[in-house]
Amino acid sequence: MISLAHQPYTRIVPGSSTVLVMIHGIIGTPDHFRDFLPLVPEDWSVYNLLLDGHGGGVREFSASSMDKWKTQVARLVERLCLQYRRVLIAAHSMGTLFAFSEALRHPGKIAGLFLLAAPLQVRIGPLALSNSIKVCFGRVRPDDAQAVAAKAAYGLEADRRLWRYLGWLPRYWELLQEIRRVRRQVSRVQVPCYVYQSRKDELVSAQAVTWLRGNENIHWTFLESSTHFHYRDADFSEILTCFSAFCAKYL
Repeated sequence: MISLAHQPYTRIVPGSSTVLVMIHGIIGTPDHFRDFLPLVPEDWSVYNLLLDGHGGGVREFSASSMDKWKTQVARLVERLCLQYRRVLIAAHSMGTLFAFSEALRHPGKIAGLFLLAAPLQVRIGPLALSNSIKVCFGRVRPDDAQAVAAKAAYGLEADRRLWRYLGWLPRYWELLQEIRRVRRQVSRVQVPCYVYQSRKDELVSAQAVTWLRGNENIHWTFLESSTHFHYRDADFSEILTCFSAFCAKYL
């Protein structure tokens, strides 16, 4: 059963010429963009996706696949490109890979990308492992900001039956393959793209920006004090300000 905290969100504005698609990361949730939604212009339509296999349990996630996620995104974006004059995409983590791909597929329709934590080079740090254990076993203390953020970003019901997580291995292998594929293509992105990487990211290496250099359409910035899921107040304020500026470019 899908938790009420992890439902997709859709706002269709009749006569709108602009639509914003929001795409969360692997084992993520549409709730990741909760604080961004009030900043979206009222005359824009919005599709904040819940990817297949997310929002439920561990086994539902295992039964999904990268092909299903890519197809879900591609079919929606293709339909929206026919319905709207301009399509924008905001994405986090794995969702940024799909955003790059759709920008390459529809360069005349995708007008801009706003991306957080693009995982073009993976690094699994100790914080990622410790937070995963805390969330899985319900050991998240209210004063542990990093773990609280990881729990909030987790779009599945935690399961203490650890053997069930073995079904996740193919999904993460598929993710690595998708990262390799997108890395070879990102230099060809032709639409304005704004990328915000976290300097202390426990899942994405700082070297990921290496793959963004050399493309004048891609503008990247480091959030110096933040991690993959947890943004320090100053960094989060900067992100929201930049997102508002991003939206303003298309008014």
